[in-house]
Amino acid sequence: MNKAAPTLADLVSPLTETEFLALLRRRDFAYRPANGSCEAPLLSWQALRRMIEAGNHPKEPDDIRVTRESVIAPPERWMTDGKVDVRKLDGFLAKGFSIVMINIEPHVPALAAICDEIRSRLHERTFVGVVVTSGAANGAFRVHYDPEDLLILQVEGTKRWQFFGPAVANPVRGMPKEEPPKPEPVFDEVLEPGDLLFVPAGKWHHCESGLSTSVHLGIFFQPPTGWHAVNALVRPLISEEMFRTPLTRLGDAAALAAMEAEVKNRLIEKIGALKLSEYVSGWNKPAE
Repeated sequence: MNKAAPTLADLVSPLTETEFLALLRRRDFAYRPANGSCEAPLLSWQALRRMIEAGNHPKEPDDIRVTRESVIAPPERWMTDGKVDVRKLDGFLAKGFSIVMINIEPHVPALAAICDEIRSRLHERTFVGVVVTSGAANGAFRVHYDPEDLLILQVEGTKRWQFFGPAVANPVRGMPKEEPPKPEPVFDEVLEPGDLLFVPAGKWHHCESGLSTSVHLGIFFQPPTGWHAVNALVRPLISEEMFRTPLTRLGDAAALAAMEAEVKNRLIEKIGALKLSEYVSGWNKPAE
């Protein structure tokens, strides 16, 4: 791992920070090879392996997965006495599985610093994932898209990335799933250490490992949307008894109509108080 915490500008080089922020705003795809200039990796497999052995890793169940083309290996197959077993992980890697860990940044100071910068400057939620793969033509997931924008940094080994179009416009988590596009790739490149990809939210993609162990980092950018603001506006209404009243037990049509009027008036009141600027400024704070 690097001794000095890099900045966002360091990570996106050879793009300038201004160029990267423009890509982020427009959600435009970008690929920039390192051209042979690659510093020490932020997080190699050996460093991650030592962290796992020391128990210094995310502990939530969904934060660690062992998967091959979206087929997930049950945790009991790669854990021993309730702890992640690195020797078992090695065995799964040898079989073409991938190790996927998210929310890794609290355990890597350099990545935590990057996330703090993104939150403070861009007011966007962010977290970091790491994907370790080994074995040609195997990937962690089938063709898919992410609802967050992704800055991909290849830090060890090689990885083939393919993109397919057209993209899903401005996706958010929880929206109905769409069918992947036809399998002819519109982009097909092998990333080497130091290479950078910016993968906009909604961009269909698939990645697979080269012959050796491959590690890439994904820095996720999650901006607030009107959908998030509306959900945050409505969710607290569950504490008000009116919104918990069984509608089928009101007695007659007149009572139902009266309830409808009350609900509408309360929603109008809430919508009138909505201030998107306040919501955006609080978006990057930890969720309650």
